[in-house]
Parts: sequence; structure tokens; C-alpha cells
Amino acid sequence: MWKYFGTLVNALTVICGSCLGLFLRARATRGGSGERGGSAKRAPLPETMMFCLGLCTIFAAASGLIEVESGTQAIIVVASMVLGLLIGYALRLDDRVNSLGDLLVKRTGGAENVANPAAGFVTACLLFCIGSMTILGSFESARNGSGPLDLNCHTTLLIKSLLDLVSSTCLSVTYGASVLASAGFVVLFQGALTLLASNVQPFLNAINALPMVNCVGSLILLTIALNLMDIKKTKTADYLPAIFLPILICWILECFGLRV
Repeated sequence: MWKYFGTLVNALTVICGSCLGLFLRARATRGGSGERGGSAKRAPLPETMMFCLGLCTIFAAASGLIEVESGTQAIIVVASMVLGLLIGYALRLDDRVNSLGDLLVKRTGGAENVANPAAGFVTACLLFCIGSMTILGSFESARNGSGPLDLNCHTTLLIKSLLDLVSSTCLSVTYGASVLASAGFVVLFQGALTLLASNVQPFLNAINALPMVNCVGSLILLTIALNLMDIKKTKTADYLPAIFLPILICWILECFGLRV
């Protein structure tokens, strides 16, 4: 069942990052060395890595942008992006997702309470499982339902895994071992999304909606890349309805006997 490959890799990177963070946390409690003088000040490593991962995300998105095969499909992609953004903006999806995360963290003791393991677990689960890349990656991984392993179907989750490696390291330094437990939640949540996507994929193939869904997903990946590179801060969750609009449009056209 290679469709779960990206999810398992993602969980493994959370475990590795958490263990690294625990190691750094243990060293910090024993006392660290002072700042060294005489060397040029450089950007923090996490910031540099985020920019690099942003470039990799752009590269991963490039293949999906060329999957459309006709002007009609291109129009559907553009219409889906515009209408999807309008829907997400009207529903304030990004704000609601962030508010939900803030509320859950406060209910478990608040992010400032570094000794609270529940806060660390909830914060990690929200960071690793709520977002555009989780949904996009799970739907992409579902395409590798049979046959040999196809890494092209897991690019989004593999990039997300690198992001979560950095994030889990930082979180475990603050919250401790509770971040490790979030790896199990990653497996359950993303695995369920992938299973759902694999069940609806035959329908997507029947109405020929997959090229447009992939293209819309790639455009959303570009917005994520701009965020990672700190070029343009965008509320990426507001674009999530756009992923499903090509399916609706293609289904309506199919009902009228029109094939895109």
C-alpha cells in the first residue's frame, strides 16, 4: 500500500526531529557555550532552511502546472482559483483555522507553559496536520494506490516532512517528549485523508478532473512557497475550497454531456 508512504515518512521525520530536539534540550540544560566573537553574523539556520524549502516547493509545483491539456481546462483552473478564494475569504477559513489552534492551545494550558505536555502535543498536532500541504499531499499520495512506489505522488508530503523535521526539533526543545506522541496522530489523520482520497479517485478519473485538481494544488503550493520564503504572506487556507471546485465543474459539464 504505497499510498501511505508519504504519511509514514512524515511521521518518521517528526520522530527524528523530536529526538534531535530532546538531545538539544538536554545539552541546553547542562549549560551552553557563550557567543563567539570575530565572526560575521549569519541568518539563523531555520530561516535559511525555510527559504531553501520554499525553492524546493516551487520546483515540486512546476510539474503540476503543466498538466492541463486544453484551453477549457485552463479556464476551469482559473475559475476554480478565483471562486475558491472568494469562498475561503468569505468563510474566513484561514482565520478560523488559526483561531482553532489558539483556542486548543489555551485550553491545554497555553504555549507559554513549557512544562505542560498537553500543550506540546496539541500544538504539534495542529502544526503538522492542519494546513494546505496536509490536504494536498494526502490527495496526491492516493494516486499511488497500486503498482510500484512512485515518488512523484508523494512530493508534497516529502517536502512537508522536511518542514516538520525542523518544526518538531524546535517544538521538542520547548515542550519535551510530548511532541513525539504527535507522530501517531500524523499517521492517523493523514492516513484517513489518503484513504478518503483513494476512494473518490475513480470518480475523478471518470470525469477527467484530476489534471485540473493537480494544477490547482500546484498553484496553492506556490502560495505556500511564497510564505516559506517570506516574499508574500498569504492566507493559504483561504484557497482550499479551490481544490474541490474543478470536481464540481467537471461533474456539471459531464451531466450536460460535455467532456473537458
